[in-house]
Amino acid sequence: MSSQDHEIKQVENALSTMYSNAPREEKANATHFLENFQKSNDAWQITHQILSDKDNVSNMQLKLFAAQTLRSKIIYDLSSQIQSENYQALKASVLNLIKLYNGNGDKLIRTQLSIALSQLALQYLTWNDAMKEIVANLTQSSDLTLVLLEFLKVLPEELSDVKKSHLSDEEYNKRSQELITDQVESVVLTLKNFAENNASNDPILNAAILDALNSWITECPIDKILSVHPLTSLVFQSLSNDTTFDKAIECLVTIVRETRDIDNHEIIDALYQQILQLNKFMHDNPDNLEDPEKVDGLTRLYVECGESWSSLIARNPQHFKPLVEILLNCCKNDDDLDIVKYTFQFWYLLKQLIVLPKFQEARQVLGDCYFELISIIIKHLTYPITPNDDDLFNGDKEQEDKFKEFRYEMGDVLKDCCAVVGASKALQIPFTQIQTILSNSQGHWQYLEAPLFSMRTMAKEVSTKEKTILPTIMSLLVQLPEHPKIRYAATLVLGRYTEWTAKNPEFLEPQLNYITKGFEVANNNDIFMATSHALMYFCQDCSELLVNYLEQLYLLYGQVKDKIDLESNYELTDGIAHVVAKVPEGNLYKISDMFLEPSLQKVSELNASDNISDEVNAQIADQLEIVVIFLQVLKVDEFDKPTHPVASLFIEKIWPLVTSILQKRASVFKVSEKCMKLIKIAVESFSSYLNPVLPQIAQILHQGYKQTEFGCYLWVSGVVIRVFGDDEYSSEEITSAAYNFGLEQCQSFFEQFFTKDEGQVKHIPDVIEDFFRMLNDLLMFFPFKLIPNLDLLDSIIKTAKVTLTVINEYNPIISCIHFLIDLISWGLPHPPISLFESKDTTPLRECIKHFVTVNNHGGELLKVVMDGLIFKFHIDVQQDASDLLLKILVVTPSTELAISWLRDVVTSLPNVQSNEVNRLIDTVSVAIPNKDNRRVRSALRDFIGWYSRKNVTPRSEI
Repeated sequence: MSSQDHEIKQVENALSTMYSNAPREEKANATHFLENFQKSNDAWQITHQILSDKDNVSNMQLKLFAAQTLRSKIIYDLSSQIQSENYQALKASVLNLIKLYNGNGDKLIRTQLSIALSQLALQYLTWNDAMKEIVANLTQSSDLTLVLLEFLKVLPEELSDVKKSHLSDEEYNKRSQELITDQVESVVLTLKNFAENNASNDPILNAAILDALNSWITECPIDKILSVHPLTSLVFQSLSNDTTFDKAIECLVTIVRETRDIDNHEIIDALYQQILQLNKFMHDNPDNLEDPEKVDGLTRLYVECGESWSSLIARNPQHFKPLVEILLNCCKNDDDLDIVKYTFQFWYLLKQLIVLPKFQEARQVLGDCYFELISIIIKHLTYPITPNDDDLFNGDKEQEDKFKEFRYEMGDVLKDCCAVVGASKALQIPFTQIQTILSNSQGHWQYLEAPLFSMRTMAKEVSTKEKTILPTIMSLLVQLPEHPKIRYAATLVLGRYTEWTAKNPEFLEPQLNYITKGFEVANNNDIFMATSHALMYFCQDCSELLVNYLEQLYLLYGQVKDKIDLESNYELTDGIAHVVAKVPEGNLYKISDMFLEPSLQKVSELNASDNISDEVNAQIADQLEIVVIFLQVLKVDEFDKPTHPVASLFIEKIWPLVTSILQKRASVFKVSEKCMKLIKIAVESFSSYLNPVLPQIAQILHQGYKQTEFGCYLWVSGVVIRVFGDDEYSSEEITSAAYNFGLEQCQSFFEQFFTKDEGQVKHIPDVIEDFFRMLNDLLMFFPFKLIPNLDLLDSIIKTAKVTLTVINEYNPIISCIHFLIDLISWGLPHPPISLFESKDTTPLRECIKHFVTVNNHGGELLKVVMDGLIFKFHIDVQQDASDLLLKILVVTPSTELAISWLRDVVTSLPNVQSNEVNRLIDTVSVAIPNKDNRRVRSALRDFIGWYSRKNVTPRSEI
């Protein structure tokens, strides 16, 4: 056995292992072997040997793997493993191989070889007339027709994905022009000839023609495609054959989508008439509509017509109303709600247009379709009717979750309907349904719940001035028959119309009584949640009206707070706090104290105990969240008085409790984090009113971070700097103290950070994120103090370089990059923030320019950011990181130095090509002196994109 035969056997055995029931370790070894084989030089010859043996069909799995490997080799290894003078021989061999696999059973292999040939044609830049040569090779025999059609299908798909290519953008665009744009006319002619010459109407051949046509439709002006009668005839005729139906639908969908951007209304109308004829044909042959896959395909086609022509529909509603009615009919499908879902974007797009004054006629003509749609959607909203109300989906949790999610999407459609037909008419439909159900005494709650849900979803489209139907609805809702599901639904409806109730106070008391009665229902968490949710909105929107009900609310709060779940407790607290906020200032301390006392008392008792279990700490954190919510709602907007009642309450009762908790439990992350959140909200809500305890707050934050190293202490430190560092609202003494406090926190961070090794740093991404966010606050308010502090900047840059090199998480990286952008932007002619526009920032510009050059800070930053962009940064970081690169280059005092740094960075990259380096350097060298930042950014992006595609993008999986 030759060495090649031996290696082929090894590959075959590895494939067998991978697709067998072998142990996991054996499978992993087999996978590793195959991956290494695909990257090897030997794979070129061995894959050719496997594929050349066409007559040996004993192992199609091996041949398919060989075809996949050849495809991958050409995509990833062509330029690095094959000398350019050998491209000609490779081209000939690939053409010979692809011609071998011309049978109906060879499609999978043929596809892989077509991809390989497409990629070779793309990268073989000196292969002139590539398409002409390929077509000539694959038209030598009628047996090769399927091979050519597969290649034609694959070529545009492959060349549409620039990320696969290792070419530069310039090379890629030029080659795409040669292989695609310049070939459209000849390819369409080739497809036309195949369609005309298929005398036997072979469905397999027709399917292949349609596949190829679909790939080229987007490359050609659509009017030219539609003018080729044999092709359009083939598309529509293929709809009557089961083998070609899906292919024809795909072609039609693409064709219709391409008509979005043309002004030739005659072509669109001719297409529209054919679509109407198609719909008539399908309904005249009802067997077609019994096939779910055909119904699915037709619906997708009709939806594409509706979406693509929505502006035409709005301008010519009478003409296009049949299409809208077809789509309305699609919504009546009860068997597959996914088909109904296809139409939702259409109803939204059309609504967006016809609610505009200039399309008033369309609103009148098409309004009845939206009106009928409301009833259809409400029917789809109805939960299944089953003997067991507790198991509506026969235990299928996935199906239940899907239906619930779908209901909210249907709710969005109801909002569209409401916007078109008007709130009064829209609400009349569910109201009438409820009346009918109640009068007929139909027993199933599902029939009542669906129209109630529809009322709830339409609430945002209903004006608070609505007087026609809502008063009647509101009177009816509080009298519905008692049933848990009905109470739940009705309560949520009332919660959605609280803005209306605020303008119609005569309905407040009966609604409030109905809602609060929900707390009396025994052990029903769903109703408790709905009641708390609705009550929160009532209190928010009707706060002034409810001040007179505070005593009842207090009693209610005391009765239910230990009975309801945590989230409901928070919502109830939020609602009550909105009512308390409307209390006259003279009573505000007393009322706030009254509502907060139960939580403060409970926290005090829990903290006083020696129990430091997770359960007790969680209870402390949960009760503190109630205080947080309360303080957040009672935020102070005016600081024209010497004191504020709630700020005084914080200083006298809440702050001592917080310090007591932290003295005992600061090492518990959950407790520290919640205490920090409370301090943050207090500082943001009461700012200068907290001046008396500001030194204590700073001490707590400083000692807390040193003791725990929790990032939340830095997070809140940034808030303190932000609130008290603004000299417009704070005295010079306080702003100075805020800056010094920031420096102390920085010093504490550096003392701990620089003692950690790489592994330890990876475990504190949240602390790093909070540190850079705090730094941004320090820089924002104190640039004239921070920037000249070169020792501080030196430590910051060291931290930044470690962060961008070691950390992989998005948040710390983006917070670091944002800080660096803001810092280096001070080296530009205009300051990055408007607070200091009136001051002379020249000294800061000089500081930044000096700093980026000293100790090669700019060059080192340039390297870590470039490496991050190429090798590790998340895609969402790319734009900001590119902006940072640009700013470093622009701020550097000497263009020659900036270019030198950039050249050093890119030439140090592995496997970089000198022509690409030179292209980048030449462009940037001209652009920077000319202040052409757009060109610098574009050149960097092109280089990074090219290098990443060539050297970083992972190979396709086996």
